Amino acid sequence: MAQSKGNGAGVGDFATGTLIQKHNVACILVDTGADLRTEDDAEREAVERALQFIQPLAYEITDDNSGKIHAVVDSSQFDAAALQAQIRAIGTDDVNSYNFATATVTAGTGLVVS
Repeated sequence: MAQSKGNGAGVGDFATGTLIQKHNVACILVDTGADLRTEDDAEREAVERALQFIQPLAYEITDDNSGKIHAVVDSSQFDAAALQAQIRAIGTDDVNSYNFATATVTAGTGLVVS
């Protein structure tokens, strides 16, 4: 039997296997394209430069060579295509020759907290 709540209003909020994002919050994945582990301990390194554009409410940088940044952002101030263009435009400018030219930004489809 199909779920109903107030004539069906809000039933989409109970969908299993679906990332529900509310209150101007969006989950995103930024793939910077290369290992960030040596780029997080000084000014103007790659992590700092990327986060200046991402403006995260919360984030985690994967501790491996993938270059991935998982972030929660204000969706009212966010556009994936614009952010991707901005991060790619950093290029190697003042970031220890780290190259952002192939960085990608995608909207999140899931959430894991451990």
